[in-house]
Amino acid sequence: MVDGGIFTILDNCLNELNKFIENKDINVIALVNDSSKFNYNNISFISLPKSKKNWLFRLYYEYFYFNKLSKKINPDVWFSLHDTSPNVKCKRRFVYCHNPNLFYKPSFKESTLEIKVGIFYLFYKFIYKINIHKNTNVFVQQFWIKNAFEKMFDLENVIVTQPEFVKEEVNSTIYLDDSKVHFFYPTLGRSFKNIELIGEAILLLPDEIRNKIKVNVTIQKNDTLYADYIVKKYPLKEINYLGKISRKEVFAYYNSMACLLFPSKLETWGLPITEAKGFNKPMLVSDLPYAKETVGNYENVSFFKIDKPNELAQLMRELVTKTIDYTGNKYPYENEYQITSWESIFNHILN
Repeated sequence: MVDGGIFTILDNCLNELNKFIENKDINVIALVNDSSKFNYNNISFISLPKSKKNWLFRLYYEYFYFNKLSKKINPDVWFSLHDTSPNVKCKRRFVYCHNPNLFYKPSFKESTLEIKVGIFYLFYKFIYKINIHKNTNVFVQQFWIKNAFEKMFDLENVIVTQPEFVKEEVNSTIYLDDSKVHFFYPTLGRSFKNIELIGEAILLLPDEIRNKIKVNVTIQKNDTLYADYIVKKYPLKEINYLGKISRKEVFAYYNSMACLLFPSKLETWGLPITEAKGFNKPMLVSDLPYAKETVGNYENVSFFKIDKPNELAQLMRELVTKTIDYTGNKYPYENEYQITSWESIFNHILN
């Protein structure tokens, strides 16, 4: 978990855990790719720099090395935060599953631009399945995934744990040309992020609207094959390809932007939706179950089909001309049991 939304989840988890164990007789050892990225004085770290080198190392750690490590440190609890249920010696085991690729069949074009997406679709179901029944609980982020997991893996111990939004105290803003209406899409260069829908929507807009907008997207050339494809196909003056920016800059854009765009085809959560909502900003979001569950109860949001650039173009036009009538959204699982904070997760695990 080294970048994007999954790194945010890891960092938020460790930040809250560091506070949770203050003055408690709890010893936490975190297994991470690079311990230099963290500064939490109550947590010990073991760096595994080869874990992102390739999948052979990942599988070696999960199913061989962690077994030896668990026998050495003899933990009371093993909490796997990244999908897999490793071979470990431990009575209470928990896994947090947040990769939705097994639910999304990529097109041939998407698979050629990002081979990993096709491989995940074919094999992630089997990776999830290994040892999954040995867990005390399986945590997922949304109810639609809970329902799918229960059916797919014959489970009865799945708990929905919504990612807790930890709003950083960022008062800074990014200077943006105030003659433009600025949209923002914080994303990675992944094929399912559906950035081309934004390009196609812009091409459908009349010149008088195109001249008034700027779409800020956090990819750039040479990020990935998909990013190269997008930058080459849509070299539009209306799109500002920012490249990767810091978390502080992301939050500064939330402060300054007019509206969040989120056309992604696949998420287990969609963290920018939660973050933009925390700033009370308007949002134009994919018309998919994950997005509606993430948005929750919110008025300033409208939805568009992920393969209908004309719908997105119309919403962008209405926002620019200030004629938009937001559809709003209601959270459909108000009375269902779920865990909504890291502190509650930790208490559940320890109890």
